[in-house]
Amino acid sequence: MRPGNEQPSRSGAGPRTRRRAGLAGLIAVAAAALVAAGCSSASSTSSAPAASSAPAWSSAPASASAPAASSGASSAAPTGTVPANDVGITATTIKVGLIADVNNPLVPGLFQVAVNAVNAWAKDVNAAGGLDGRQVQVDFCDSQLNPNSTTACVIKACQNDFALVGTSANALEDLSDVDGCKNAAGKAVGLPDLAAFAFPPLSCDPDTYLTAGLGSYCSTAKDNPQTYKVPVADARYLTSNNTGLHGIWLYDSDDPTFKITQTPVFQAESNLGIKADGQKFYAVSGALPQSALTPYIQQIKASGSTFVYDDVTSQSMVLLRKEAALQGVSSVKVWECNSGCYDPTFTAEGGSAVNGTYANLLDLPYMTDYKANPQLDKLVTDLGGLDKVSNNAINSYVMAILFQDAVNKVIASGQTLDRASLFTALGDEHSFTADGIIGPTDVGNRLPSNCSVLVQLQNGVWNRVDPTTPGTFDCNPANVATIKMNVS
Repeated sequence: MRPGNEQPSRSGAGPRTRRRAGLAGLIAVAAAALVAAGCSSASSTSSAPAASSAPAWSSAPASASAPAASSGASSAAPTGTVPANDVGITATTIKVGLIADVNNPLVPGLFQVAVNAVNAWAKDVNAAGGLDGRQVQVDFCDSQLNPNSTTACVIKACQNDFALVGTSANALEDLSDVDGCKNAAGKAVGLPDLAAFAFPPLSCDPDTYLTAGLGSYCSTAKDNPQTYKVPVADARYLTSNNTGLHGIWLYDSDDPTFKITQTPVFQAESNLGIKADGQKFYAVSGALPQSALTPYIQQIKASGSTFVYDDVTSQSMVLLRKEAALQGVSSVKVWECNSGCYDPTFTAEGGSAVNGTYANLLDLPYMTDYKANPQLDKLVTDLGGLDKVSNNAINSYVMAILFQDAVNKVIASGQTLDRASLFTALGDEHSFTADGIIGPTDVGNRLPSNCSVLVQLQNGVWNRVDPTTPGTFDCNPANVATIKMNVS
């Protein structure tokens, strides 16, 4: 799971770049970044719908078995024109910034699909008349997996754009330019950041909005212990269908904040009945070769583990499964990965070695469900087919719909459309569904949704396991657990 959280801060002494674990670590972080919420655990008695340092800058106009609920707000904007007065808004245009890591030497083209998805959204909105008659223009700035480029992109967006939409930038860690961003009147109200994913401390910053988060941790980060609300739908399902599970969990060591966001989920799963083997939770770099995973396989063999959760990267899971096959591991009943594994490349790279892998999703499994959801179907069509879609595209598209919903709420209220009123509308989003692509989510309070879908790779094809009906989610309230744990 990758909702990142830490104590929010609205101050700073200028640009700051926190040291990560070097280039190898950054490669692993980039490979795993699409996760936003692929984590943990499911039962279901009730399901409900639900490079260079200079930035590249370009602009383009750019559940029981009930059906997934629609937010309803992303349809055509209410008629009539409200006053608008702020950076990035004219009588005819609303400009949004999109900062994403695309051109870089480590993972070339990393978030290009996210850029494509936001541009597709803008094209559809404009074809339908825009937002209250104003055409949406997407200003894409390539952050290039580079802290300096990322900072430059934020500064440009503050000066030119109304808000950030679909942010997919691994190195966005300096909050001073986000929080200190001035509006048209020169007041530092902050830059609204609707992020596809965010790492600490950005994910706890009050100017950043996500569809996956641990808001309770953000408010208790300085407490001892901290309080977490974590999704455990998959663990509920797996423990109810597999007796006596016991095993190990692997988490990403390439950024120290991952321990904060991942181990509470693991502990909550263990509390549900998955007994821990060995040291329980193991820190693993996503850059390790297959041979370096041998110690973990030896632990699995020594304990006869029946459960293994690899929450590092999809590539790590491929290598772990291959090493397990090489060493003749046969005890494991449940191999589970984060949502990053729900991708055609995982199957292509892993082949038969990864068959049977489970993954928990907080959005609809697009490979099988796109025809069951009109909005998702539109995205697949706009992007040119399923082979052009990924979790990265879905995450950014969902945030674009969130922006549209929030703007339409301001318009419907008759208020002046500015950054301040947009912040208010985002704070009032307590049951957001992105037209059914995700289950009802309390974005305003930054809480995790209790809605998810568990899928399994069966004979090379990802299939729904819980719930089985396309277009639906398991939304049992018990799918989110509260846990107190001193991690930070």
